[in-house]
Amino acid sequence: MITLEYLEDRLWTAASILWGVFSSDDYINYLFRLLFLKRLSDLFEEESHKAKPRFFIPAISQWNYLQQIPENIGQALNEAGRAIENYNPGIRELQRIFINYNFEHSHSQVDIKKQDQVLRQLIWHLSEIKLQNKYFGEPDLLGKACEYLISQFAANLGKKSGEFFTPQKVAELLVSLLEPQPGMSICDPFCGFGGILTECIKQIKHLENKPNDLLLYGQDINQNTFSLAKINLLLHDIFDFDIRLGDTIREPQLVENGNLMLFDRVISNPPFSIRNWGDELAKFDVYGRFRYGIPPKGSGDFAFIQHILATLKNTGKAGVIVPLGVLFRGGAESEIRRRIIESDLIEAVIGLAANLFYGTGIPTAILIFNQDKEEVRRNKILFINASNEYQKSRNQNYLREEDITHIITAYQAFQDEEGYAKVVAVEELAANEYILNINRYVLTPKDEKDKIDIKAEILKLRELESQRAEAEKDINKYLRQLGIKLSD
Repeated sequence: MITLEYLEDRLWTAASILWGVFSSDDYINYLFRLLFLKRLSDLFEEESHKAKPRFFIPAISQWNYLQQIPENIGQALNEAGRAIENYNPGIRELQRIFINYNFEHSHSQVDIKKQDQVLRQLIWHLSEIKLQNKYFGEPDLLGKACEYLISQFAANLGKKSGEFFTPQKVAELLVSLLEPQPGMSICDPFCGFGGILTECIKQIKHLENKPNDLLLYGQDINQNTFSLAKINLLLHDIFDFDIRLGDTIREPQLVENGNLMLFDRVISNPPFSIRNWGDELAKFDVYGRFRYGIPPKGSGDFAFIQHILATLKNTGKAGVIVPLGVLFRGGAESEIRRRIIESDLIEAVIGLAANLFYGTGIPTAILIFNQDKEEVRRNKILFINASNEYQKSRNQNYLREEDITHIITAYQAFQDEEGYAKVVAVEELAANEYILNINRYVLTPKDEKDKIDIKAEILKLRELESQRAEAEKDINKYLRQLGIKLSD
């Protein structure tokens, strides 16, 4: 049986075959698409005895055929991918994965002979890994190995990866806070690589004696990321989802009968503070998404938030990762924030540690929105300061299981916890001009230590001034005794 450690090692070794030949932009594209071809071929072989296999893999797309290609391997892989899509027109999940990708093109402009050599080596390396379910020693083994591979790629890509990948522990926290249940519709309108959606399925599978069906939806603006998100879900053995390609603000694709589709849960990590997000269309938005105000052209954070709010069912909840500027920026954003707060949609503001995300060291927060708050939570917002809860690493900080548990426990309790959590009434927020700065409401022990007591400091200053005046009197007295005339 194949273990997780073995599979992670084999896949990371496969990635090393590409090093020094292709650019870092090509690593994930080549490896994940080849891994996907291998997985489909192995699954088709495993299910060949069934009366109705889930999909059909034509001969030119089967792995044993690809192993024998002597040259022009990139072209053969292109044909293999397109054949899979053409032979499975009724399977939405398999469409548009290969059709817009060219194995013959690379960012590093490798010549065809060298490309053939590397692709051949990669194909033969993957041939050694059996990707049929019967060989897996635990459920979702391949999905877990892919998460490891994604995290390694993301760490190496740095800033380039930040808008596509959500660290696994952050995704785990975000999904745990929203508690998706079987049968719910879940959407990530800025889905990137699809890590939040795979985390939803993972958590549902842990619920005992309950069906693990979810209706998964997503959208992403980037053609390549859109394809990789589909591959990621399929490698997690998730074959029922609906991910669309397009600009979520300018061209929302999850639409029915001219209206935005509504969901039980919307869980997302949108790009931070994007410029030119589509403000030119906001005044005339046919979907009425900007009811709380039009965000400034230079920052799309509240555009993304308002899209999310517009796609929630009346009983729906949303969890969104935002940069801290969303909590306090002025201008148009201040007015939008006020209107959202007065509409009693925000249930919690959770401050996270800095340097948790790939490619950026900025601290972030999670906003929890709830369209149907419990009576005891109405007109109140829970603030949680988890900025000091993390494991420090050389290049990045990480959430630990105890950090996640603490945050979730505090959120569920919805009560004050000294130095960590505080429930704040809307009236107090109004008195603070609707600013949601977490440190304004929750001071950690370190903050308390560093906090300045202004009244006490003024009293100290006055005492020092009084002492100085007395000292000056004494000095002047001694100078006069010495016959030294003081100037006026």
